[in-house]
Amino acid sequence: MRRTLKDMARHLKNVITPEIPETYTINPMFRDISNEENIREGVLAFRNFLYKLCDILIAEGDSYDNHKKIIHAFDDRVSISVYYPFLHNVKCLLLSIGFNSVLSENAQSLDVGNNIFNTKISVTKNIRSLRFLTDCGILIDGIDLKQKKHDLSKFERIKISYPDNPAMLTGLKVMAIAEREFGTKANKFKAISYCRFSDILLRCDYRVLKNNETDVISILKDTIKPLSVNVQDFILQLHQRYLDKGLKCNVEIKDLWIKIKYSCKRNEIWGINASLNNGYQINIKAKNTHKYVDAIEKFPSFLQEMIEKGYGCGKKRGISDSCDGGCRGFRISLDDSIIDISNAIETWFDKELLFV
Repeated sequence: MRRTLKDMARHLKNVITPEIPETYTINPMFRDISNEENIREGVLAFRNFLYKLCDILIAEGDSYDNHKKIIHAFDDRVSISVYYPFLHNVKCLLLSIGFNSVLSENAQSLDVGNNIFNTKISVTKNIRSLRFLTDCGILIDGIDLKQKKHDLSKFERIKISYPDNPAMLTGLKVMAIAEREFGTKANKFKAISYCRFSDILLRCDYRVLKNNETDVISILKDTIKPLSVNVQDFILQLHQRYLDKGLKCNVEIKDLWIKIKYSCKRNEIWGINASLNNGYQINIKAKNTHKYVDAIEKFPSFLQEMIEKGYGCGKKRGISDSCDGGCRGFRISLDDSIIDISNAIETWFDKELLFV
């Protein structure tokens, strides 16, 4: 079943950073744009703008969703440029506006030129993206979007404003610069890996603006926020339990896919996946289940059946003619049903650790 643009917009709304503190120190590289207070206010305003953009796509996504390619059933990393080109085009335009613009002296508008238009994207698609941004509340002075034909090279000066909250323009500019600086090449901040295409802009990841390191617990809390309180509490308890047992926690962010993994001696034991295609799951890479069969016999039946099928590529193990997702480990959905098997999961992880 194909995930639609509406589905992607719902997922994006979930992974946009939900908790942004009122105070944090800004990296000096951004302070020539504005002062710290204005930047923080702008980032919050931009985050709210992204929520509005998602709401419009959720309501009207069918009008913009003309790409029918189906994502592989087991993929977590989903490229918006391949599967959701309209959203990709809008992102490219926002990124270019923010990066190439000049913020007016009173910070009420952005001045840009025709260099905001990606030459790899057709004139028609660029104009369509501009029209969509006006539906999101952005005003564009210098282009008559009602015209049927446009020569983008003639638009030498364009004024961008956002009457609902002009502070958003400062946030857009700062986040666009952050995307260009940290989102186009692999970067690592303590235990956080920002890979290429980490979509810092679309997630409004304020953390890359900070002048100090981020604790992974804040990312974990943000990631699991769409889940029920009981599930959140269980995950946080697991997090602390296995940190206390010496596991290392690392975060990887790729193409709107957030993976939080817990490792011992460089071996990944378990992790949390938040992705469009597979939702929220616990991912378990248990390689030693044959060493604690007696414990497994006490697990709920569906866990026993899952473990019996084994871990690893189904084609290599001779149990499947095509990819069955086995190389990604055992997967359990993070919904309220996981609370009923919470003790079994802890026992499973504990037993696995004994043989790492």
